[in-house]
Amino acid sequence: MYCPECGNDADDAKFCPECGADLAVVKSALSGKTTGQRGTGSGRQSGRPPKPGSAPPPPAKRGVSPALIWGIFGGIAVMVVVIVIIMGTAGAGGDDAATDAGTPSNGPAAPIDADTSGNYRELVTRANGLYDQGAAEMPDGIPTEQGAAYFDAAAKVYEAAWAKQPGDPNVGTDWAIALFYSGNVDGAVKQVNVVLKADPRFQPGLFNKGIFLSHVSRMTQDKAEAKKYADQARAALSAAVAVDPSSQVGKQAAAALENNVPTPAPTQ
Repeated sequence: MYCPECGNDADDAKFCPECGADLAVVKSALSGKTTGQRGTGSGRQSGRPPKPGSAPPPPAKRGVSPALIWGIFGGIAVMVVVIVIIMGTAGAGGDDAATDAGTPSNGPAAPIDADTSGNYRELVTRANGLYDQGAAEMPDGIPTEQGAAYFDAAAKVYEAAWAKQPGDPNVGTDWAIALFYSGNVDGAVKQVNVVLKADPRFQPGLFNKGIFLSHVSRMTQDKAEAKKYADQARAALSAAVAVDPSSQVGKQAAAALENNVPTPAPTQ
């Protein structure tokens, strides 16, 4: 896989040979959304987006039938032109089918409409859909440009829902995660702190805060600053474990601590 911190191709290594990131636990932390303990249940249940499965293979290209060959036997030159046209069209159709089937896009991101109209429940449902589309654009646990665009749109719709009816920690944490995967890490930390201010023991919020701060630590050049963020990340993860060590979130947080996910590894 590609290292989520520096982008280096680390293959199946447990630690990134370029920046030292612990890849085994990063994969675990990104493997699936966790289950929230409080709230109305309107959100995504606040956790990491799942790594999407492999897209189905594109349809086989259409060939030229024997009947067609015999039918144009007397015009070889014309047949060649027809074959080229047919195969070119089939190839284009196969690529489109692969995209439609869910293969993550690699080109520039298409604009995503962040429709913020409607009532609270409609907004949450719409944001959840955009969130899931972003999660489908994460071939190696890292959003493509298109995936980041979906997460950015989801964050805007979650924000509109929160403005109408603030308080559900699941929705608030999902908003923070969408911000994180859109590239707005500072915004993600700020939003998850809002959730935790209202409910300091909301376990998914504590776990995700630890992951966010771990990322900030790794991206911070100054070693003293990196250590400060790493300590804060460990504190958040430890608090998440203390809430309920037996829950899925508690186990993920404990695994992150055991494998030193928050240990600072500043880029050089």
